[in-house]
Amino acid sequence: MEFIKQIERLQLLNKLVREKRTGNPRELAERLGLSRRQLYSYLEFLKDYGIDIVYSRKTNSFIFNNGKEIKIDFQFQVLDEKANREITGGKSLENFLPCCFSARSETKLAPWSVLEVNASYRSQKCCDEVI
Repeated sequence: MEFIKQIERLQLLNKLVREKRTGNPRELAERLGLSRRQLYSYLEFLKDYGIDIVYSRKTNSFIFNNGKEIKIDFQFQVLDEKANREITGGKSLENFLPCCFSARSETKLAPWSVLEVNASYRSQKCCDEVI
């Protein structure tokens, strides 16, 4: 649920900045449920994507500095079993790359460890066993 909370924070931040109603950094951080340090991390994250948000003492609000704004669309939908099976997440590799892959890892490795991957090529469709 943390992901959804972050999306909601970004949506609220966008709305407040667009309307120039953020208040000072401390007030904005409180409204978003963040510390000031976390607020500035969010702003740095957005800056990495080309969205420059700066504080204006004149308006007592954060503003979009370079004319770029954020558009956030988020949709949460529960899929039935049939629709879930039809999702491929992109192009099917079966028609794209005719090869076999096998992966194994030791149980003592950290979750983000590199897996040892063995691959062999076949001219037909993917095989059931690795050669």
